Parts: sequence; C-alpha cells; structure tokens
Amino acid sequence: MPYSNDNTLLASVPQTAKKHASIVELLSTPPQLPRVHPSQQQIHYSHNVNTSRRQTTNTVLTDQEDELNLSRSFSNNSNLSSSNTSISSMSLNSDSKLSNINHDQFTSLPFLQKSPSQGLHTVHLQKWQHIQLSNLIESNKLIFINNGLLVEQAFNKLIKHQLTSLPVQFDTDDINNVSSFDYNDLNSYLLLALNKIEIPNFKELENPIKVGELIKLTPKNPFYKLSELENLSNVINILGSGVHRIAITNKEMTQITGILSQRRLVKYLWDNARSFKDLEPLFNSSLKDLNIGSMNNFSKIISIHGDEQLIMALLRMHNEKISSIAIVDSSNTLIGNISVTDVKHLTNTSQYHLLTNTCRHFISIILNKRGLENGGKDSFPIFHVYPSSSLARTIAKLVATKSHRLWVVKPSNESEESIDYDGNKKKTGKLVGVVSLTDILNILARKQTEHKEIDPHFARNHR
Repeated sequence: MPYSNDNTLLASVPQTAKKHASIVELLSTPPQLPRVHPSQQQIHYSHNVNTSRRQTTNTVLTDQEDELNLSRSFSNNSNLSSSNTSISSMSLNSDSKLSNINHDQFTSLPFLQKSPSQGLHTVHLQKWQHIQLSNLIESNKLIFINNGLLVEQAFNKLIKHQLTSLPVQFDTDDINNVSSFDYNDLNSYLLLALNKIEIPNFKELENPIKVGELIKLTPKNPFYKLSELENLSNVINILGSGVHRIAITNKEMTQITGILSQRRLVKYLWDNARSFKDLEPLFNSSLKDLNIGSMNNFSKIISIHGDEQLIMALLRMHNEKISSIAIVDSSNTLIGNISVTDVKHLTNTSQYHLLTNTCRHFISIILNKRGLENGGKDSFPIFHVYPSSSLARTIAKLVATKSHRLWVVKPSNESEESIDYDGNKKKTGKLVGVVSLTDILNILARKQTEHKEIDPHFARNHR
C-alpha cells in the first residue's frame, strides 16, 4: 500500500467540512415555505421546479415567533403518533454525558399544521414523479478522476471534496467508458495490502497501484446514464433496485453533467416534502405498516460482535458487498455502527494497531474524534429506529447522519418507543432489522409510480 513521505494519506488534506452544532439542530430545522406579499396570498400551481427547489431548500425562519409556531404545530399534529417522536443515540465512551433533548426541538417532520403567519406562504402543488433530473444537478460536485491516478491521490480527492464516490474516466472522449471509485474500493485495497483477500493477478499489477487497475478488481454495478430530460419516476426505478448512483447527461447524451446518488435523491425529496403533498400519507406510515426494514424471521441481518477484531468487520463488509455493519453485544443489543467510510481513519501506519483491536474500541475512538471535531461537544450518531418509527422520521435520520442504512431495534421495554431520549441512560435495543436508502426509494417507486415489481436486491445480486 503506497504512502506519502510522512506515512499518511491524510497529511495535507484540509478539514473544511461545515458541520451543524448537533444532529438535533439539523433535524429541528426543516426547510420552510417562502413568504410572499399579502397581495399574492394564493396557491400557485407551479411548473417551474427550479423555482420551487430554490424556495423550499435551505430556507430558515426569520423570527422567534415562527419558531414557536412550528414547535406548537408539531406537538399538536394529530397525524403523528407519539411513538414516532423518540430520539436515541449510542456511545461506548463511559465518560460521555448525554444532553437532554427537548421534545419540541425535534420538529423535523415536514407536514406541520400551518400557523396564521405561515398562511402567507405559497404552496407549489406538483408531482415529484414529473420533476426532471436537470433540477437535481450539482455541477460543483462533479469531479472526475483519470484512471491513471494513484489510489492515494484518489483518496485525497474524496477527502478534500467531502465526497463518497468519484467518477473515473478511461477515455475523455467516450462517456460510455466511465466507472467509479469509492470507499468500498479503498476497503478492498486495504484488505489486499493486508493479505486478507486474494484476487487473481493482483501481485502482477504495478506498484503503486492506479485507480483504473483497482476498480477492475472489485464487483461494480453498471454505470447507468440518463438524460437530464428524464424524470424522477424513471430514475427511481433504477435507484430503487439497489444501484447507488447514476450519471446525468445533457439532452444529447454526449456529456456527463452530474451524478445523482440515492442519498441525494432522498435528501431532495425530504427537503422539498412540503411541495409534494402526495407523499404525506406514506411519510406518516410506520416501518412496520409499510413492511420494510427486513423485520422478519427470513431476513438476514448482517452484524458482528463488538469484541471481534475491527479487521473482521471490514472483511465482512467486503464479502457481503455492504457499506456498513451493525455492532452488537452478546445479547444481540445494538451498540454501534461501522461504515466503509471509517477506513479513512486507518490510512496512517500509526493507526494499524486498531485493526487488531475490537470493534467496540474503534467505535469509542470514532465518537471521541467526532467530539473533538465538534469543538469538544459530545457526538452521538442516531443510527437506529424502531418498527413504530414513521417513514418521515426514518428519512430525517438518514439525511442527518448521511447514512445508507439505519438499524431497526426493539427495546426491552415497549414504552421506550414512545418517549424521548433520557439524558441519563444509553438506550438502543435488540437488533431486529435494517432499513436502507434502497428500501426507501423502492417503497416510493412501488407505491407512487408505475414500477410495481422492483426487487431491492437486484443490483447486489448482479454485481
């Protein structure tokens, strides 16, 4: 495995990520509808999705009165059961202290009853299925790398631009000859260097290894490409089958103009949920009622014991073709989560001892690191939900944690599902299921488009 002069892949990478003060802050500030002049108090039937997106995304309340109204409207919303308002967290650091979380702070669900002041807001009634892909393009995040780039250099680009994947070009004149490099590749690279996995002809490759050589050694989904004129009803058919991302091209399909990932699409629908009223009944339904989350005796929930070595968790993710794995104790109680993106904490030779230490220990290291990055504040990722949790709350947590999946747990005391988190206790529950971005997009496709028979495991089974 190649290293820079100081034996680290992270030496010169600036840490410029803009962070929220806490997960609670992120979840308690849903996008608000825009204000209009009183003379324009009417409902607009808008066909300009670009305008809607600008109006509904990243808008903040401008006065304390609106904050109070939002909190009151959330607590009075009869469509949302109290069982869906619990917030939980995990930590293995015994010195950490949980902050009390006020129930009114967690007003993340997008369907709030309108207060008098909110009555002045416009409402854009439109079908999310008809939105063109051109409205989801983030051109500033389209960063290509050449197949001849060294793995270390590609990893540095992931960190620098705060991305989880980069498109790889083999021929600048052919958009059909494009693949991708992500943290799964980096995990495979680490396991190869440690002789934990074997790939034919690996030792014959050049050293240091180039990106183009590495990505050919690991299973990949086809690199799907759709015109920017296609709509969400079509793309959700692909992403709902387990494909993690697709390329968006210009209308002539001669140039890639953006990358649309599962996470980006789910976040877009969440940020603009107020504009899509047909989503409300589905968002207010529980995971159990929707029958998603793999909560049956026939589903295989992939997990590893907290006392197992970290290297075994990385190997398990590689073998199972997954991007994160649940960490449990001897009673199958969820104690944490490890993701392939955590490989970025193992690129320094001085950190290699962590590979032979326990998963439980590694989680405590990660939580402590996040706390330091947050200016000394405790960091408690919310990586689990309950069977009774609404789809809206589940999506809110996926967006907030930037995760691909959440673990479904069942607490020992059923009443724990209906109360907010107790600051003096650390509660999770027995691992009973998992719900992923694929599950979310799959249920949206099956319930609200013509695609009724989408297999969420299709992509994984055909890699």
